[in-house]
Amino acid sequence: MFVVTVARAVLAGWWIVMATTALGAGAALLVTNATTPVYRASTSFYVSVTGQDALSAGEIAQGSTAAQQKITSYIALVSSPRVLRPVVERLGLHTTVADLGSRVSATTRTGTVIIVITASDPDARAAKTLASAVGSSLAEVVSDIEPAAASGVASVTLEPVMPATVPTTPSSPRPAADLALGIGAGLAAGVLLALVRAAVDTRVRTAEDLDVDVPVVGDVAFDPDVERRPLIVRDDGSSARSEAFRSLRTNIQFLRSGGAPTIAVTSARQAEGKTTTVANLGIAMSTGGLRTVIVDADLRRPAMAQTMGLEGAAGLTDVLVARAELEDVLQPWGDDGLHVLPAGTVPPNPSELIGSEAMERVIAELARRFDVVLVDTPPVLAVTDAALMSTLVSTTLIVVAANQGRRSDARAVVEALARVGEHADGIVLTKTRHAISRRSYYRSEYGARRTTEPAR
Repeated sequence: MFVVTVARAVLAGWWIVMATTALGAGAALLVTNATTPVYRASTSFYVSVTGQDALSAGEIAQGSTAAQQKITSYIALVSSPRVLRPVVERLGLHTTVADLGSRVSATTRTGTVIIVITASDPDARAAKTLASAVGSSLAEVVSDIEPAAASGVASVTLEPVMPATVPTTPSSPRPAADLALGIGAGLAAGVLLALVRAAVDTRVRTAEDLDVDVPVVGDVAFDPDVERRPLIVRDDGSSARSEAFRSLRTNIQFLRSGGAPTIAVTSARQAEGKTTTVANLGIAMSTGGLRTVIVDADLRRPAMAQTMGLEGAAGLTDVLVARAELEDVLQPWGDDGLHVLPAGTVPPNPSELIGSEAMERVIAELARRFDVVLVDTPPVLAVTDAALMSTLVSTTLIVVAANQGRRSDARAVVEALARVGEHADGIVLTKTRHAISRRSYYRSEYGARRTTEPAR
């Protein structure tokens, strides 16, 4: 499960991974091109401890051990002024002993008596000359500071083993290795950023992002022209979005059985596509042969009359306060038996009207007259109206805008409905950036519904 979560996070942030990988590669190329090539040349010396002319096996072993012990001191001696100052004078270098010391190093392999001296320089020939000069200077200094043997022969000598040669390729930069390092670092940074983004960004993008036990019964793709033509089922019945609303109509039929369905549609917050969903779903149901009525129960910011192109001065509030009868304010729309009940005048006490017995009677009367009653309600997290309305209807749908709504908001809506003894029956994803077929709706979403609480 962890691997799947990580994979989904990386795939969701693929553009971040690609961008950081490209940046890493670009940075590596820039550094490689801007870096002055440096060449390294090496020379090696065998360190021997001598004694008498004829040495026993034990003395040879003792000499080898002594040489190994002395090598550590010689390595430190390489960068000392006593060794480097003669090199500066002999080669006529325009540098300080300290600067030269930073370009010279000495190493040895454990268990050996061979010391390797390495010198670096932007010029390959200069690196070779410098390594040779430092090796020679070290050999002279060791010969001077080590006491002579009883026979008068130097007790320690540094014999050249491998002379320095002119390097043919720079030790740095290394274009291939640096490019691989840059790509690897950029890729790792991209994956890390994608994971951080997934952890911080809790927006819902697909049905898999929802962590509530509510089936997704609809998936409506994002439409940049929704403000210009919100009624897509009427304006372009053959479009993918129109088919999505027809699929939603089909899926809703499986949520309830028996009696006219009364469906409240709500959302967590504003601008998630709730009113547009209700309007298009109402048209899809009426064109499918169902006598449908749309009720605008958003008594705070009503928008259904404007969306449907109707007069909204009188409507639901007038019926609730007994200023009008249903027949006076119900408005027919289109040629398929669809009716719309606008919100009417915005009242000072919306919640009281929604929770009144008058509202219950209106819903019951509409359910008696029509096959389907669709109720547009305010966002749940803004006011209590939608939670109150859920107690008066048989089905409650939550609209969640992909790339906008958050997982925590969806959970909060479900919890708000639970506090009034109700539960959400389905989720409609809007503004999605992908398409889901009607078959996948039924197989993955409605099939999941059968494992949840039975229909009430």
